[in-house]
This record gives sequence, structure tokens and C-alpha cells, in this order.
Amino acid sequence: MIYYLILALFLFSCSGKGTPNDMVYIPFGEFIMGSEDMDTEGFAKEFGVKKEGFYEDAKPQRRVLLKAFYIDQYEVTHRQYKAFIVATGTPPPPEWTGGQYPKGKDDHPVTEVTWFDAHAYCSWAGKRLPTEEEWEKAARGPDGNIYTWGNEYKEGKANLDHQEVTMPVGSYKTDKSYYGVYDMGGNVTEWVDAWYEPYPGSKASNNDFGRKYRVLRGDSGGAMGHYNLGKIFARASFRQYNDPYGAAEDGGFRCAKSAEGG
Repeated sequence: MIYYLILALFLFSCSGKGTPNDMVYIPFGEFIMGSEDMDTEGFAKEFGVKKEGFYEDAKPQRRVLLKAFYIDQYEVTHRQYKAFIVATGTPPPPEWTGGQYPKGKDDHPVTEVTWFDAHAYCSWAGKRLPTEEEWEKAARGPDGNIYTWGNEYKEGKANLDHQEVTMPVGSYKTDKSYYGVYDMGGNVTEWVDAWYEPYPGSKASNNDFGRKYRVLRGDSGGAMGHYNLGKIFARASFRQYNDPYGAAEDGGFRCAKSAEGG
């Protein structure tokens, strides 16, 4: 009898059931990280990007083994961040007026938060920021999808060009990863717990590498106005970065949590 009880508990934990509210269980295993693509069309030069090319900092592509973890199904919203502010006395984001977020945007992702703000919120919530590896695995799935929804770019799959910049989390049902995580292709860029440094074995040369910028992942609905930028920035392997004290109008975050025994 005890043997069957232990076995049942083991299978229950491995299944991902018992997942914390609004979090998705990402199982133990390998995934494909990075990209071997080339900026053959010269988009980096066309758009004045400082890097050698749009894909150079994502090389070399490699297989990464990760322990099991949980990640928020949705980006942290204004409503959720308000609870954090009330509980901790943390100053509100610059766009808020009188300590209140814009009316009608309860379920929009919070923006204009620094990396330190995001880190503090996740800690307060009993979680943490996802690592860069965790974020990419949750976005790409076990088969290394180029985009959260698959390998072909199609306009309208994610919030990449919306007049209001953000939309309520989960609004784009097609911007959903293999594991069921929403808005990793668009809506807002997301802070992760990583310095902007070259990957192991990288031959890329970039003066911005080092422990001065923090990485953001995913694209935003910042009305970029150019099809090719959305096609590039929405890639699950694409890396953006900013000063950790910076707070962009399209920058938000989601949290992660290690899985016990994973």
C-alpha cells in the first residue's frame, strides 16, 4: 500500500500537476537554444543596429539541459504590480498618476519597470526572474521553434504593432508557446536574470558585452511600423538588452520558480 502511495505521489509531481496558480510547468530536459542564422539581408545595417548582425549574439546554437521549473503563464499585470506597491511602498512606474495605473488597464502588462523593480516583485511574490535559458525553453518548446507559434512568421500572430502598445495579457491566442505560455512573441519585452554576455563558444565581438546590461526577451507592441523588424525581434532566440536601471514604455516581465525535486 505504501509503495503505491509513493508511486502515485511521484507520478503526480512528474506530471506537472499541482502547479502554482497562473504558472506553467516546464519539464526537465534538453532544448535547442540560440540560432545559426545569418543577417544575409543586412537588416542590422539598414536599421542602424550596433551589432555585427541581428543574430550574431545568439550563436552558437546548442542543446541545453535544464531542470524542471515553473514560469508565469502571463506577463505581470498592472493589477498585480499594484498589490506589490501597496504592500512594500515601492514607488510606482513613471506612467502612473497619483499612484494609480492608467484607467482600464488592470490586465495590461506593467511597463516602465527597471530590472531591479522586476527582481524585487518576483522575490516579494515568492518567485524569481527566469534565467535566459528558462525563458527561451518556455518560448521555443522541445523542438526549438523559431517563434512561439512555430517556424513561420505571420503578421497578426502576436501583439507586434498595436496603437496602444500593450494589450490585456493573453489577448493573442496564437501567441502561445508549445507549453502554453502566452505573449512571449509580443506585447512587451521581458527582463530575465542574465547579463548581456556572449554565449559559450561565441565568436561574436560586441562592445556592449559584459556585466553592464541586462537581457530582455520577446518583442513588444511598440508600433515599429516595419514588417522585417517584427519578423526579427519576435524570434524566440532574439536577445535585447538595456541598462538594469532603465525603464522602457514597452518593457515588462514575468516570474519563474524552481520545481521542487526538479
